[in-house]
Order: sequence, then structure tokens, then C-alpha cells
Amino acid sequence: MESMGLTGQIADFTASMPCAGVPEAAISAAKRAFIDTLGVILAGRNEAAATILASLLPAGDQALAWPGMRRLSAHDAALLNGTAGHVLDYDDVAQAGHPSVVLVPAILAEGQRLGVSGREALAAYAAGYEVWVELAEREPDAFHFGSWHPTAVLGTVAATAAVAVLNRLPSEIARNALAIAASMAAGVIANFGTCMKPLQAGRAAANALAAVRWAAAGLTGAADALEGGHGLLRGISPRGRADTRSPAGFPRWRLVAQGLSVKRYPVCYAAHRAIDAVIALAPRLRPEDVHAVIVTLGRAPAETLRYHHPQNGLEARFSLNHNVAAALIEGAVGFAQLSDDYVQRPDVAALYGLTTMAIDESDPCPDQPGMAKFDRVVIAARGGQRLDSGPIRHPRGAAQLPLSDDELAAKFLDCARHGGYARPERLLTALRRLDEMDDLGELT
Repeated sequence: MESMGLTGQIADFTASMPCAGVPEAAISAAKRAFIDTLGVILAGRNEAAATILASLLPAGDQALAWPGMRRLSAHDAALLNGTAGHVLDYDDVAQAGHPSVVLVPAILAEGQRLGVSGREALAAYAAGYEVWVELAEREPDAFHFGSWHPTAVLGTVAATAAVAVLNRLPSEIARNALAIAASMAAGVIANFGTCMKPLQAGRAAANALAAVRWAAAGLTGAADALEGGHGLLRGISPRGRADTRSPAGFPRWRLVAQGLSVKRYPVCYAAHRAIDAVIALAPRLRPEDVHAVIVTLGRAPAETLRYHHPQNGLEARFSLNHNVAAALIEGAVGFAQLSDDYVQRPDVAALYGLTTMAIDESDPCPDQPGMAKFDRVVIAARGGQRLDSGPIRHPRGAAQLPLSDDELAAKFLDCARHGGYARPERLLTALRRLDEMDDLGELT
């Protein structure tokens, strides 16, 4: 396998991957990813990006889309569920992006079409995650510096690998599917804070199904579409330093070793360290006594948190200023603090100017690419009071500080209720036994 390029190595991995060979720890981690992702899909199913998109999609008979509870084609179900899952920016995080919001909608949609078992779906997730990490770890610089939305770009290829596993594609066809996916991978951070940001995630999930379908029908692509001199990895590398030569060495089951970070707040992950710190410090302060909040963080997170005076809930999800203000006033950053009305409240907006960012590029974080090794929050208040969070490495819910099963269930139920979903306990029970299901259609 090492004698061929990366595209071929991934294709060989997907073609030869037996479900029985996936470690139980990876199956369990994948099941948690499905629970969290279905929760955030339900939470976002009534948001504008999801409802507008749903109104444009024709009925089908292959897979369920939770927005509108309609059956669509598998392609359209992946598109709509992926969009709904990312619209609130509440989905999990790993390896420079949001793996599950692309992988889970693609696998759910194609898995329903094919009638695969729950265990096959979970194994496909583990394979897709493995490919995602393989691609992400080859880039030493933050994709955001090149304006790329890594969830949309890496996700298209990783989800294609997962869908290839579900379809049991032979290596040559899988390689063509990956090559097709390389030409479909796209997304820019300029669209963060707009409806297009979640749609980029939904398109990545749907494009994976299209890539596999087209390759199975006979369309072809370059054998080195990922690693070649004019391939995807070189094209998206911000400084041209991508590793396109090292052998992949599948499988290493990095889902077990590295895990997923589950969000505690429905906002950009780049703000979570600071939110934790402000919530911890806020009980010692009155908001009106705060003079300044200085947040030290990495350059890529700072550039992502680009709305200093947000006008609506979408922008507020990418606003450190808003998240700090909400944490100071409420001691919380949740659904209630991300409504348009809350964002525009005079007392909230009045605090936006208090927050400034200090950039730390001295020590990058080894396990959270693009971030500083530590963030820090210092609050200056009336009477010379100075509160210092100290260095913050991992936010609550990170893979290194994981949520308990009960905390994950509580998030799922809160998300489902926010989205107006009836009887979420029943769906949660089904998801907990996903590895025992004979047919993924039992979920619907």
C-alpha cells in the first residue's frame, strides 16, 4: 500500500475495511457522535437556513430529513440534515473542523437507502474519521489562514470515504470517488456568520453521496487527486507546506486515541475557553463594574471570531465580544443568549466594546490545531480589581475533559426540545442501541 499515493491508500483502506475489525472503543465513540449530532440537527431544524432549504427540496423516498420530518432522496436528506446540524454551531469539534456534522448526515442518509445495520453505520463513521484525521494532520498550518472552511473541504473527502465503505466499493471505484470528491470540496470562512456557513457542511455531506454515485456509474478522476502536484492538499495548503508523501499507515483508529470535543455552548469553538473562564469569574463581579476584558488567544481563532458588534444570532456565534458579554450578564451562553432580540439588547451591546483580543503566536496547541496552547482571560473592574483566569488549555466537553453519558443525554434532550421535537426520549433510547440495530431505518 505504501508504494501508491495517498488517494490510492485511502481507497484501499475503504475497500478492505471489515466492520468486525473496528475496536469496540471506536464503535462507542461513534455512537456518542451520532447522539450529539442528531441532537443538534433537531435543535437547528427550524432555523432559517434549514427551513428555506427544505422548501426548495422535492419529496423523495430514500431517507428522512428531520427538518420538516419529510422523506427525501438520500442526497437531499444529507444536505438538509447537515445544514440543520451546523446552523447553530453546536456540533462537535476535532482536527480543525466539525467531523460529525458531515459524516453523520451522509452515513444516515446513505445507510437508510441501503438498509445497512447500525453497526455498519458506526464502522463507516470510524473509517471516515480516520480519513479526516489523516488529511488534517498533513497540514502544519491553520486552514483558516488560507480562507478555507476545513469542515466543508476535509469533510467532503472524509464523508466520501465513509459512504464508500457503506457501499463496499472496490478500490478502483473508491479511488475515483475520492478524486471526484477532491473537485467538489469547497467552503470559505468569509461566509461564517451567514446561512452559507452551515450550508457548506450540508453540501459536503451531500457531495459525498454524489461522488460515490458518480464513480459507481463510471465517472473517473485522477489517481493522485489528493496528493498530486495540482491536487487538493497542495491547493488548500495556506503556505504550501502540506505533507503529500508520507504513507498513511491505516488503520490507527485515531477516533479512540484522539476523540471528539463536544460543545457545551452553541457558538464557535474558538470562544469556548474564554466563555468557561468568564463564567467562572462572573459571580465575583457586577457587569456594570467591568472596565475591560482582555482575552489572549491564537491568531486563527481571533480571525474566526470576526464580529465585534454582531447584529443577529448568526453573527453572535462568531463574536467573542458577544459571548463575553452574555457570560458576564447571565453566567451562561445558550440558546436564549443567541436570539436576535438578545443580541440587540442595549445592555448586552453596551458591553461589546469592553472586550479586546491579545494574540499569542508563541506556542501553538499540539492537540487543537490552529489554537494557542493556552488562552487566558483577564478582567479589570472597579476599584482596581483584577481577575485572572490563568492559562486555559481545554474547555469543558473537550476530548480531554469529556462529558459524561448523562451530560451528553441532557444536551441531546435540551436540543430536541429547543427544536420542538416530540418524544425525544424515544429517539435517544434508539440511538443508545444503534450498534444493535439490524436496519438503520429503525431510527425513523
